[in-house]
Amino acid sequence: MRAVDRAVSMIVLGGIAPIALMLLGWWGTLWLFGDTPWIPWLAGTGLLAGLALDATLLRSRLGSLYTMSWRALVCVAVFYSVMIYGFFMGFPVPNLIVGVLGGFVVGRRHAGDRIRTLSAQRDARIAAVVSAGILFVLCCVTAWLALTEPTITSQVQHMVGLPFEPTIGLLRVVTLIGGLSLVAVEYFTTLATAEWARRAGPVGTAEDRR
Repeated sequence: MRAVDRAVSMIVLGGIAPIALMLLGWWGTLWLFGDTPWIPWLAGTGLLAGLALDATLLRSRLGSLYTMSWRALVCVAVFYSVMIYGFFMGFPVPNLIVGVLGGFVVGRRHAGDRIRTLSAQRDARIAAVVSAGILFVLCCVTAWLALTEPTITSQVQHMVGLPFEPTIGLLRVVTLIGGLSLVAVEYFTTLATAEWARRAGPVGTAEDRR
């Protein structure tokens, strides 16, 4: 396995336990202790526990990103989609990175193919549909949160600097066009990344790719 491929696998899979346990120590205990100075310590403990798991029990699995089942890959995609969506406070554009990574992973799974096989095309389309589908759901959530805000029209007017206050109907049309365009970009970006990754050279030996 190439160093870049191994690094991507270790970063993607190695980030799950620390992030999940950190959030568990943060939000999972907030209801128990309330807003107290203990929360950062609990979150930090969860982060360190996740890193310890990566260095011990999970270490042998951190390089298995390219051999995981589709169900596991979808779970990884959903996990990071939710994390990125929450980190950017409901702004869905940064979630495009999930499609890029998804395309890279499926492309590297077929990196040993000398020609573009039917299975490579199928896997690329599956990855594109999954990433675009997840982003579609997130865009719907963002649209619902924004368009149900009573003062959204005046907020948009001041935010963009418009000389007029847009109607809610106009905002719905713009949101629909923008959301569908973003989903389309995610779909085709995933396909393009998968094809590029497939052409970038083999991951390793035939045994590595099994």
